[in-house]
Amino acid sequence: MKKFMMILAVSVLLLTAGSTTYAADTAVKIGYIDLQKILLQSNEGRQAKTDLEKQFAARKKELGEKKQELEDMQNSLENQSSMLTRDALMQKQAEFVKKRDAFLKLVQQYDKELQEQDGELTKKILLQLQDIITKIGKDGHYTVILEKSQGGILYAPQDEDLTDRVMKLFNEETAGKGTSKH
Repeated sequence: MKKFMMILAVSVLLLTAGSTTYAADTAVKIGYIDLQKILLQSNEGRQAKTDLEKQFAARKKELGEKKQELEDMQNSLENQSSMLTRDALMQKQAEFVKKRDAFLKLVQQYDKELQEQDGELTKKILLQLQDIITKIGKDGHYTVILEKSQGGILYAPQDEDLTDRVMKLFNEETAGKGTSKH
C-alpha cells in the first residue's frame, strides 16, 4: 500500500509539473479597448459626427420652427378659448391635435433616419477598426481583446488598455487613405 501511495504521489507531482509547464507556455494575455472613446475622439469619428450634424441641421431647424408654431397655436387657443363658440373651439383643438400628431410623426421619422445614418457610419468605422485590432492582437500575442463597456470589464490594469494605440493607428490609416469623406 505504501508503494502504491508513493507511485500515486510521484504521478500527481509529475502531472502537476507538466500542467504548470503547459500553462506557462500558453499564458493568457488579455487586452481591452474603449470603442466609444474611439468613435467619439478619433479623426474619423469626429468627422462622421460633424457630417451627421451638417446633414440634419436643416431638419433640426425645421423641427424647431414647427415646434414654435405649435406653441404659438396652443397659446392662441388658450387665449381665445373663452371668446370662441363651442364648435369653433373644438375645430381649433382638432386642428391643433392634427398638427401636433404630424409634428410627432416627423420627429420620429427624423430620429429614425438619424439613428440609421449613425449606425451606418459606426459600422463603417468598426469594420475599419477590425483589421487594426486583429493586427495588434496578433503582433502582441493577445489571447483575446475585449470591448471595455460591452465586455463587462470591472477591473483591468491600465497597461492592458489598447484604446489609444488602436486610435493612433486608426487615425494614421484613415489620414493616409483620405477616408474622411462620407
